[in-house]
Amino acid sequence: MARIAIIGGGSAYMPGLAFSFARESPRFAGSTLVLHDIDPDALDVQSRLTGSILRAHAAAPLEVTSTGDLQRALDGADFVLTSFRPGGLEARHRDESIPPEYGVVGQETTGPGGLAMAMRSIPAVLEIAAGMRRGAAAGALLLNYTNPVQLVTDALVRHGGVNAIGLCDQHGGEIAFLAGLLGADPHDMETDIWGTNHLTWTCAVRVRGEDVTGLVFELLEALDPADVDSDYWVPVVRLFPLYGLIPSRYLGYYAMHDEMLERYRRSGRTRAQEIMAELPPILASYREQADSDDPRPLGGRFSAEHGDFAVGVMAAVLSGEPRRFVLNVPNRGAIDGLPDDAIVEVPCTLRGLDIERHRMGPMPEQVAGLVLQLTAHARLASEAAVTGDRQLALRALMAHPLVNDITAAEEMLDRLIPDAAPA
Repeated sequence: MARIAIIGGGSAYMPGLAFSFARESPRFAGSTLVLHDIDPDALDVQSRLTGSILRAHAAAPLEVTSTGDLQRALDGADFVLTSFRPGGLEARHRDESIPPEYGVVGQETTGPGGLAMAMRSIPAVLEIAAGMRRGAAAGALLLNYTNPVQLVTDALVRHGGVNAIGLCDQHGGEIAFLAGLLGADPHDMETDIWGTNHLTWTCAVRVRGEDVTGLVFELLEALDPADVDSDYWVPVVRLFPLYGLIPSRYLGYYAMHDEMLERYRRSGRTRAQEIMAELPPILASYREQADSDDPRPLGGRFSAEHGDFAVGVMAAVLSGEPRRFVLNVPNRGAIDGLPDDAIVEVPCTLRGLDIERHRMGPMPEQVAGLVLQLTAHARLASEAAVTGDRQLALRALMAHPLVNDITAAEEMLDRLIPDAAPA
């Protein structure tokens, strides 16, 4: 049995977690989910919907409670899952709309937008860590989904004083994309991935233990980007020949920067605005299904990948049985050439709370410099968020490869992070 606090329990992502807990309910029999959110209406809907999903689909009983009191949610918790967006979609819109005015792509985890989000997210997550130190169970684990994951995890490791792991489900989506190319079941696949969050490359692919990397490389080499069904995955296909490795789709913001910026300008709206336009029917379905005997809420803002990943990590920690995951953790020798305390995204084997990083060796020359630069940016950015120091924030912004003009950087800081303290 475990007590699991979900901070951001009113989020539109919550149904995915609820369905995942239902699927894994025998591993959590008798456990309690404590949902916390600062929006009481959203919290009420998700608490009722989660209970309905568990009653309809869980094979073993789990209790659901909710509270708007953060410390009450954290008291006695064995696991704390952070999955929230400080400032909401309105703040995300600012993060995404201001940088393009200065010729820099706007994205919630990359460049100026990522720094602005970190300045909001890190103090909030560190407050949660402080609450854990006051009242959580001994050895409690914080699983952080809150973006930008690399920067938040860096701050947690340095300043949080709790056990913490960074989670990102991007690799799950990439496995699903590669599975489509192969005609394979994603559940039969695993990949070797390395880099830092949202700046990763896949160097090996296996199906049921068989190495199919060469076949995947051949398929990507032969695929025309124009034939890719979704713009979402075009950067993977377009950039594969450049790197000789399978890039994260986020590499498009670096190696296809001007094209991505022009795509935004043509669209006339940010991704935040797109989500805000999609949300009303989704949220309405949550309310309509909250007390259903067989809830079927609309998808679009939750996924099995997101929920199964977090729930799978908790289940592995509880069981103590070794299980492989791709995690965001301090490097400690996993990737040669990076500082030991840099946050990297690499395969790991969990044995309870023990994390065994898989040794990945040195990164190829064509990617090593970019990764090293982003680890320096992450360090400066996390320290700026902890201290609120504007000069540190400026250094962090100028350390990012997408920003190369100090006047533009200063103006973006004034607009994105107006409350940063002067040096």
